[in-house]
Amino acid sequence: MHELKQEEQNKPIAVLSGDVIGSSELSHEAYEELLYTLNTQLTFIRSLHPNNKFEISRGDAFQVLVDDAENAAKYALLIRTSLLSTSSRYDCRISVAIGHDVSIRHTVASSTGDAFTLSGRALDNMSSDALKVTTLSPPFNDCFALLTSYVDHHVSEMTERQSAITYIMLKNQKPITQKEIAQQLGANRVSINRSINTAKLNFITEYTQLFSLKVREFFL
Repeated sequence: MHELKQEEQNKPIAVLSGDVIGSSELSHEAYEELLYTLNTQLTFIRSLHPNNKFEISRGDAFQVLVDDAENAAKYALLIRTSLLSTSSRYDCRISVAIGHDVSIRHTVASSTGDAFTLSGRALDNMSSDALKVTTLSPPFNDCFALLTSYVDHHVSEMTERQSAITYIMLKNQKPITQKEIAQQLGANRVSINRSINTAKLNFITEYTQLFSLKVREFFL
């Protein structure tokens, strides 16, 4: 299939490159559950924009092409919290990159451009981190380096219940009440309120909102 050159050269795209943490240590049943959860979440992200695409390779590695680049951080955190809410043993590393120069081919893996290069390179260099954001804009990178590191640590420390609450908060396009979250999780509102306040879960959604704002300021 011939190469498809992105028409709008000034429109940024984001690439999420990731791999599962500790997949070799999981039982076959757990591994299958993790992959099902991952595939379900990537399919959901693809459904949110007609040009979003994803591929899973080598069983535990994946790459997502995000046309709505301003939502890239939210999508990365949706993936992680969907896994962590299923089991505290499940998690993944995700490298988020934003760029303009991109050649989109018939598969995500065969596509090229600065976002693909930045995302893959950063993932290869990640050791203790599980979330990284990289762009060709030093001011943007400086703005989000410390914030992303803090969010990364914060998410890694969350319980399954806290991850489930955060996932619901991120997934909803409109603000959701604590009562609605409680209904979805079969819990009471008081316990949801306690989890949100104790774990400072609103900080995660505020981070994604700031990310969207700054992507529009810097790249759109």
